[in-house]
Amino acid sequence: MNDERFEEDPEITRLLRAVRADRDPALWTRVRARIEARQRQPLLLRWAMRPAALGASLALFVAVTALAFTLGGGSTVASGDTYTSVADQLVDERDAEVQSEPATSTPAVAPEPGPGAASDTGAAR
Repeated sequence: MNDERFEEDPEITRLLRAVRADRDPALWTRVRARIEARQRQPLLLRWAMRPAALGASLALFVAVTALAFTLGGGSTVASGDTYTSVADQLVDERDAEVQSEPATSTPAVAPEPGPGAASDTGAAR
């Protein structure tokens, strides 16, 4: 077994020497097999689950929410009117357009049909 994974690890050797433990190859073989058998998580998920990443994402969420409330909190209408729905705003805008149009005294007359146009007799078939 001249595999690079099973070579002497200086960190493990130092820890074993610190506690005056014996090197049991069977134990380390089982430990390495267990470690390798674990399901691997994607790197992005492992990074996102760190406490610092969770704290940073929470701080970013709070900052963006505060910015949204700051920018969206003002009235969008210059007159200061507040509307409960978009439909109310559209109705008020249409009313303002109708009031600002000049009143015509005569109704609009439909144009006369041309010489080759078919005429509607108005009779039901």
